[in-house]
Amino acid sequence: MKVFLFFLGLIFYFPAFSQKDSLKVFGHIADAFTGAIIEDGTIDVLSPDSTVLFSGEWVYNIDDDVRTASLYYCKIPQEGNYILRLQHPNYFPLYLPIAVKLGGRNNGVVSIPQKALMRKRPKEQKLGEAVVRATKIKMVMKGDTLVYNADAFQLSQGSMLDALIEQLPGAQLNVSGVITVNGKRVSSLLVNGRDFFRGDPKIALENLPAYMVNKVKVYEQQSDFEEMTGLKEMERPLVMDVNLKRQYSIGWIANAEAARGTKDKYLARLFALRFSDLARLAIFGNLNNTNDTRRPGAKGEWSPSYLPQGLQTSQTAGAEYNYENHPKTFEWTSNVDVTHTDNYTLTTHNHESFLPTQRSFSLSRLEANNHTTWFNTSHRFSLKKAVRQSGQISFNYDKNTNDATQRAGEVGVNPFELVPNGEVLDELFRPGNTRLQQLARNRRYSLMRGNGENWRLSAPYQLRWRPFEQFGVNDFFSFDFSGVYDRHRAQTFDHYRLEYLGVGNGTNDFRNHYRNAPSHHCNFNTEASYFMPLGTFWPTLSYKYSQDYRDANTNFYRLDRLAGWGADTNFALGMLPSATADMMQAFDAPNSGQSRLWQRHHQVSLRMEYRTKHQNRTTIVLQLPLRWELDHLLFDKVGQHFDRNRTQALFSPQVYLHQQFQKGETSHVFTFNYSLSRAMPDFIYALELEDSANPLYIQRGNAHLVPSTTQNLSFTMFTLKKHRKLYNLNVSYQRTSNALASERTYNPATGGYMTRPVNVNGNWRTDGTFSTNG
Repeated sequence: MKVFLFFLGLIFYFPAFSQKDSLKVFGHIADAFTGAIIEDGTIDVLSPDSTVLFSGEWVYNIDDDVRTASLYYCKIPQEGNYILRLQHPNYFPLYLPIAVKLGGRNNGVVSIPQKALMRKRPKEQKLGEAVVRATKIKMVMKGDTLVYNADAFQLSQGSMLDALIEQLPGAQLNVSGVITVNGKRVSSLLVNGRDFFRGDPKIALENLPAYMVNKVKVYEQQSDFEEMTGLKEMERPLVMDVNLKRQYSIGWIANAEAARGTKDKYLARLFALRFSDLARLAIFGNLNNTNDTRRPGAKGEWSPSYLPQGLQTSQTAGAEYNYENHPKTFEWTSNVDVTHTDNYTLTTHNHESFLPTQRSFSLSRLEANNHTTWFNTSHRFSLKKAVRQSGQISFNYDKNTNDATQRAGEVGVNPFELVPNGEVLDELFRPGNTRLQQLARNRRYSLMRGNGENWRLSAPYQLRWRPFEQFGVNDFFSFDFSGVYDRHRAQTFDHYRLEYLGVGNGTNDFRNHYRNAPSHHCNFNTEASYFMPLGTFWPTLSYKYSQDYRDANTNFYRLDRLAGWGADTNFALGMLPSATADMMQAFDAPNSGQSRLWQRHHQVSLRMEYRTKHQNRTTIVLQLPLRWELDHLLFDKVGQHFDRNRTQALFSPQVYLHQQFQKGETSHVFTFNYSLSRAMPDFIYALELEDSANPLYIQRGNAHLVPSTTQNLSFTMFTLKKHRKLYNLNVSYQRTSNALASERTYNPATGGYMTRPVNVNGNWRTDGTFSTNG
C-alpha cells in the first residue's frame, strides 16, 4: 500500500505557481514549404492593437549538439491575447495571433500548439565575375544527417539505384536487398521522404535509375512521440531517403529490359513512375525463368551462394499510388501486386546419427514441382493533426499446388564405403539383393500431391494525442488496435511404400494417405498507454489485452483399407472414392482430431525512465511488465476428449543503463541491458496424445511440461568522433532454464523414431564482437 500511495503521489504532485510570476510562452517555428528549422531571427510581442510591448527570444532544441528545432520564447506578464511578430532577412514577416491561458499543471509554462510557418523571400542576387573550378564532394555531415552527393560517383550507363548505393562510403548492400550504413541496418528506404512499396527496398533498388538521384540522405527517423513532445527516444530506426533531381520530381519516367538466352531462358522487366508535387504512381512488372541473381559486386566478387532453390519461373506485376496534401497533414497509400511462380527443386539429404552402441545413416532424395499464386493489396492513411491517427487494411491471398516424389532409406553402416560412385539410393533401390540392401534397415518410396488455399484480412489502427498540449504539458497518450482474420485449406495425397531390408525387423507397409486440414483463426489486440514526464523522471503506464481463437481440423484417411485402393491400385494419385460410406470406412480416426483454442492475455506494464540533462548523460530504464495468460483448449479425438484450462502469471522485467561521456567532438558510450522472459509451451504439446500417421516417426505429448525462463545480459561500448564510430565492442550472455526440446527414441529394429517434447536445462550461450573503423 505504501508503494501504491507513493506512486499516486508522483502522479498527482504538481509544483505551485503564482500568478505574480511571468508566464513563459513558447512555440515552434518552421519553413512553410520544407518544414525545416529557421535560425537567427527576431521576435516582438505586440498587443491586439499592434503596439509593440517587448521583445522575445529565438531559441532552439539541441540534441547531441545539433539544433533539431527552432522556437520562439517570451515572458508575458499575464494571460490574454497577443500578437507575435517574427522577422528574418530571408523570410516575409509573420504576424501570429496567440491566446495565452494558464493551465493547472504547466508551472507557468504555456506551449502554443500552432506552429509559426514562415514563407521564404525569392532570392535576387547579382553576381560578379568569378572563376569556377569543378569539384564534387562525395559526402558531408549536416547535423545528424549523412548526405551523399550522387553526381560524385562514377557509374556505368544504365545503372540502377543498387549500383549507386554499393559505392556509398560506409554503406553495404547484400544480395537480399538489406542495406547497412556504418554497421547499422536501414529499416526503410524512402523516395523523396515518402515510403515506397511498403518500405520494400528491392523494388526501388532494381528499378529506379541512378541518374535520377540528386542526394541520398541517411538519418534516424523521428517517431510521432518525438515530433509531438520534443523528447528523444533512445532507439531510432535508421532510414535512407533518396532525393530525386528537380527535373525528375514531376512527370513520367519509365525503363524496360528484355533478354533472350540459350536453353529457352528469358527475362523481361518494366518499371514506370509518375511524380507530382502531391502524388506518386508507380507500376512495375517482371517475368523470367533464369532465377540466377548472381552479379559482380563493386569489388569484383560474385555471390554464388545466394540462389533461389531449384529452377524457378516467375511473373510479378504491381502498382502503388501515394498522395500527400500540401500541409503534409494527410497521406494515403494504396498498393496491389500479383505474383506467380513455378519452382522445380531436387533435394538430396544425407544424415548420420551417433547412437550409444552404433551409427545410423539416413538418406533421401526429393524431387518436387510447386506452383503458387499470390495476391496482396493494402490501403493505409496517416493523419497528422492535434490528434495523430494512422490505419491500414490489408488483404492477402495465395493458392498453391505441388507434386513430389521421394526415395529414402536407413542404413546401419557407412553406405559411401560400399558404393564408391556415391549413387547410394540408386543401389538401395536396385532390383535384386545387393550387399547394401543386406546391411540396410529399410527403404521408402513416396509419391505425393497437394494443394492449398490461404487468405488473410488485417486492420491495424494507431492514435497519438497530447491531451494537455495547450497548457504546455508533454503528457502523451497512445492507443493501438489490430484485428486479423485468416482461413486456410490444405489437402495432401500420398502413396507411401515402406520395405524392411536385411537388418530391419518389421512388416512391409503400403499406405494410400489422404489428409484434409481446414482451419481458421481470428485475433485482436488493443493497447493503451499514458506517458507523463516529471522533470528528469518519465513514467509510462500501459495496459494491453489480446484475444486469439483458433479452430483446426485434421482429417486423415487410409484409402488403402478399401478394396482396389491398395498397393496395386489403378486409381490415380489425387482421386477419392465417390461414396460417403467408403470415405467413412477409410477414416483414420486415431490420427485425426479437432482442436479449438481460446487465448486471452492481459498485461499491465510500468516503465520508469530517468535521464540527466548535463553533457555526460545518464539514462536508466526499468520496465516491469506483468502478464496473465488464460488459455482454454478443447481437443476431440476418437475415444478421447480433452477440456483443459491453463492460467499463468508471467513477470518479465528489463533493466537498461546508458552512460555517455562527452569531451569536445568525442563521446564514449557504455550500455548495459538485462532482461528476463518466460514462455509457456504450446498447449497441445501438454496433451498425452499419439500421432502414428507415419510409422517411422511417432509423435507423443507430454503433460509435465513447464514454462521456460530465459535471461539475457549484454554490454556494449563504443566511441564516436564527429558522428563516426571509431570502434565497437559487444558482449552478450544468454541462459535458458527448462528450455523446450524434442526427445527422440531410436528403434534399431525398424530405423524409426518416437519423439516427444521435454524440458531440458543447461542451455547457455555467450558471444562477443569487436570492430574498428580507422
